[in-house]
This record gives sequence, structure tokens and C-alpha cells, in this order.
Amino acid sequence: MDNSLINLLKLKDNGLISIIGAGGKTSLMFKLAKELADSGKRVLSTTTTKIFMPGSDLSPKVIIADSIEELIEKSQISLSCFNHFSAGSKHLFDPGESNGKLKGFNPDIIDQLWNKACFDWIIVEADGAKRKPLKSTDIHEPRVPKMTTHLVHVTGLDAVGKTLNDNHVHRAKLFSNNTGLALGKAIDEQSIASSAALEIKKASGSIPSNFFTYVFLNKADNQIKIDQGRKIAKLMKGFDIIDTIAIASLKNQQIIKTYNN
Repeated sequence: MDNSLINLLKLKDNGLISIIGAGGKTSLMFKLAKELADSGKRVLSTTTTKIFMPGSDLSPKVIIADSIEELIEKSQISLSCFNHFSAGSKHLFDPGESNGKLKGFNPDIIDQLWNKACFDWIIVEADGAKRKPLKSTDIHEPRVPKMTTHLVHVTGLDAVGKTLNDNHVHRAKLFSNNTGLALGKAIDEQSIASSAALEIKKASGSIPSNFFTYVFLNKADNQIKIDQGRKIAKLMKGFDIIDTIAIASLKNQQIIKTYNN
């Protein structure tokens, strides 16, 4: 069995992947980028928010460009040496962080870049979660490019059983309002399933053309988490807005189970 992410997401020719949610978005982006680049594809990893500046183990090169013209020019030069690299509009330095952060681009810049056909695949981290395993988006989020062909919602299974508060959920009050789970209660599988479906529906409103949707239940690092993932997947079965649900452990480099709706 091919246990690759390329196989899971059915990534064949080219496309623009937007990753939203919480609990492993950056790890998923760079694992996808590596698999695609290793298969011979030209790949860009970037963001519409901010990410930690990737080291050379994740991205062999990072380019900084503050305009679409500069981004295209630097991309074409870099593609002569690398199948995969990252790009942002600014390198943000912070005394408390070793490498700082990479500020991304507005979604329309990524749409323009996609239309130039420089890359086979552009992978975008289109949401920020302050390193929490769960998130509910505010009115201005997520920041998804209109040219998205694959929309992936990530959830960290380590949130199951944790208390619904701001320590475990980015915008816990919004999560409570969206799911009906009261603040201070234990986060359960039903609330996670409901939230993921709602977030995908919301993000889908930014994408005018046909696209694929995925729920990626990450951090299934032991049997308990795998069983919790299976319960969430069962609750999501039949949701027309979701094409594929995956239970996976990026830490263990393993895709445990996939479900197709």
C-alpha cells in the first residue's frame, strides 16, 4: 500500500493546496512539499499569515519578495536550482525566536503567481492557530486563495478530552458558540466534527471553482487517539462538503486510515 500523502490526497498533475485549521499545518505543508519535490514536481511553500522561518531541513531556500513581479523573478531563478523552496514578503525578527518568522502574501498575490504557471504545486498555510491543537476562525479568516484546488482542514487529536478554554483552543469562545459545547467542558469528538465541517464550509465560500476537501485528523500517535479519530470520522461520514477524511500521525510518519465520502 502506498502510504504517501500524494496518494492520500490524489495529487497528480498540478494544483494549489490551502491548509487551514490547527494541530500540524506547517508539518503537513513541508511533508507534502518534500514528497512532491521528490517526485519531480516544482513546488512552492508559502503562507497568507505568518509561519516560523523554515530551516534548511524543511526548505532548501527561502526567498523574500515584496511584489508579485519580484516574486515571479526570484522564483524563476530559484527553480533553476531547486524543485522546492519557500517564499514570503518579509523576514520578521524577534529577539525571543532563533530564526524569526516568515510573513506571507495576500491571497490575491498567490492567485496571480498561480496563473503565471511557474509551479506545478503551490502549498499555502492559510490559517494561524498560535500553536494550539484546535481553532475557530474569526470573520476575517481563513485567508484562502481563490485559485485553491485542494482545501485541507487539520485538527490535532490531542485536543480530545482537554478543557475547552484558550489554553487548548485558539478562540475558544467562538468554538463554543459554533459547536454548542460550553466553555470549561471537555472537548469531545462531536464538537470537533461539527467545528471542522463548519470551518470547511466557511473557507469554501472563498473558492469559486471546483475543488477537493479533506479533513486531516493528526496526532493519532497511539491507539487511544486512533480510536478517537475513528469516532470523529464516523460522525463526519455523509457530509457532502468533505471528500476525504484521514486519520494520521505526522510524528510517526503514518497514515492510519482514510475514509471517502
